[in-house]
Amino acid sequence: MNPSIFRAYDIRGLYPQEIDESAVYATSRAYIQFLSKKIKANKVLTIALGKDVRASSPALWQAAAKGLIDEGVKVIDIGTISTDMLYFAVGKYGYDGGITISASHNPAEFNGMKIVREQAIPISSDSGLFAIRDMAKEIPNNKSQIPNKFQIQKSKIEKKDVMAEYSRHNLSFVDANKIKPFKVVINANFGMAGVAAKAMVKQGKLPIELVELNCEPDGTFPKGRPDPLIPDNRNETSALIKKTKADLGVAWDADADRCFFFDDKGEFVTPAFMTSLMAAYLLKKSGKKGEKIINDTRIFWPIEDTVKKYGG
Repeated sequence: MNPSIFRAYDIRGLYPQEIDESAVYATSRAYIQFLSKKIKANKVLTIALGKDVRASSPALWQAAAKGLIDEGVKVIDIGTISTDMLYFAVGKYGYDGGITISASHNPAEFNGMKIVREQAIPISSDSGLFAIRDMAKEIPNNKSQIPNKFQIQKSKIEKKDVMAEYSRHNLSFVDANKIKPFKVVINANFGMAGVAAKAMVKQGKLPIELVELNCEPDGTFPKGRPDPLIPDNRNETSALIKKTKADLGVAWDADADRCFFFDDKGEFVTPAFMTSLMAAYLLKKSGKKGEKIINDTRIFWPIEDTVKKYGG
């Protein structure tokens, strides 16, 4: 196993040169051994397991499921998801942890793992990821194993579709009756965000016309790296906003744990201003003094000013 695939916040590398089924199998087993020491509970652990749209994700999902089951875990198959759907599922249903097979915004030839423990608490390099790495290196695994040779006990796997509950949870943050009719360009960059956005609009009966761009999930990412933070990747969204006279635009990276906004002129909105806007909304809605807003430290002045203004 290549130890360099373990990064500060997740696991990722080129498939299959740097990360393969045997590495995912060993890592999944090590993860459960790590969790068992932390939890110290005399029970069968229940772990949510999802995957993104990449072509290599089903094979790596099978390897992860095999590793989890070999450690005596009950696996909840939450299907093809966005990363935030993993966090939602673990927190909502009280699972002991969760894994999604994903390489986030990286090109199609990459894959990886994002791992959380109970209450969707992330496991990063300073909270156990490197310990899991070191444990995984000690776990015997046969590098010649391929996904269709993993003998998985189907009785240990329970399927759960979380989309409806996830949509309901997101809709709970807003008063749908106050939303005005809008035309919105959505660019999913071939990930799951388009599927989720359409589900929320339908479930909430929102008066929103969605103009879809790259919304059909495609793990080959035919237009290149699925990362809207790259300036060249914004042009397509901006042009469609102008062409359709949309009110705004939203673009996500492939696993949809980051989203970026455009105004009605097709101009990209710096994320710090979106954080400020949402901070103001949430602080006013709460009405409590001293509420906390977490922000990126790279651009923080507008956020800090807003939070102070509204008593956060």
